[in-house]
Amino acid sequence: MKKITLYIMTLLAALSCAKNAEYDQTLGLLSEYNVLSADGGSTQVAVFSNTDWTVEMDHPVSWASIDRLGGSKCSYLVFDFEANFGRARRVLLVFHAGGETMTLNMYQKGRFSDSECQMTLQTSSLAVSAEGGTEVIPFSTNLVYSLDEMFLTLSYPEGQEPAAPWISLKSVEKDKLSIEVAPNTTGALRQAKVRISHTDAGSYDSTLGDTIFSNTLDVIQTQ
Repeated sequence: MKKITLYIMTLLAALSCAKNAEYDQTLGLLSEYNVLSADGGSTQVAVFSNTDWTVEMDHPVSWASIDRLGGSKCSYLVFDFEANFGRARRVLLVFHAGGETMTLNMYQKGRFSDSECQMTLQTSSLAVSAEGGTEVIPFSTNLVYSLDEMFLTLSYPEGQEPAAPWISLKSVEKDKLSIEVAPNTTGALRQAKVRISHTDAGSYDSTLGDTIFSNTLDVIQTQ
């Protein structure tokens, strides 16, 4: 019933605006954010304008799409989104018209709470030769639909912070992750703590996400 009501309100607003030839606002939206269910579906977004407008996503995502990249005056676009089997996520729709810019926060609920998330590196230490190279680390997680959103968090012993990271994330799979270790040309043994991390969309009315971490892995590279 809520979806039907929202659809009718959005459509009526767009039609009302289209009929109003005296509409004098360059760009307007019904709200600053939309809260989407984890089940997937589609929703209409009403755009109010007295001129041509364009829209784009603030970053590419595989789970959502829009049916148009622009329009003329008051109209609407359709936002399609897939079911979310992971943590909460978001994408911003960025609208431009007549030199003005507005954003619409498209927030999708997730099916995992922080307490349900599991991310574990299956070893606590890793010895790497001075030559470096690719290292594969056993890993387990139930966030199998968020693997492409994970990232490395690195920390170093005090006073041994490098000018540039010498460990980078190569790939993440549900049972392993691969890191790339640069050759050690410092002439000294070096160490780092590695964590695999994931940040969700946080709360619906904020763009600040909540980050969870795995346990740490000590990487020691010979000289």
